[in-house]
Amino acid sequence: MMFHASIPARDPAATAAALAEMWQGEALPFPPLPGSFVVFAGDDRGTQIEVCPAEMGLIPGPTEVAATPVGPARPTPVHVAIGVPHDAPRILEIARRMGWTARECDRGGMFSVVEVWIDNHFMLEALTPAMQRDYMASMSVANWKRTFGLDVAA
Repeated sequence: MMFHASIPARDPAATAAALAEMWQGEALPFPPLPGSFVVFAGDDRGTQIEVCPAEMGLIPGPTEVAATPVGPARPTPVHVAIGVPHDAPRILEIARRMGWTARECDRGGMFSVVEVWIDNHFMLEALTPAMQRDYMASMSVANWKRTFGLDVAA
């Protein structure tokens, strides 16, 4: 089970507000990392997304995590998938208002997502309630092995 993730954004406050709207949650400042915000999903697990300035990186500090300036953003395989209570048109509208690329995508016939490209750089997959049902029905070790031919005896 995942409890929180952190993501980069050029405008952490605006990005956190948009994510809070998608989740019907709440965005608050995140004082441990200056300029950062935390978005609470409002669920019973305390699920959160920390939104940090894109020019900030995390490094091991002397006793715990510390922040350090980093160079220009570059593409990354890191992304986050979240469940949202809205339908796809609502998520697409929020992304459009923020100036972000967003589109509905099929993930190999297993489930669909709304790709939301925060700052047109960082991918967040938003799953509507229907998409969440498909995701949960398809994401098992047995189904993964079957789908990708990994269940063949060695």
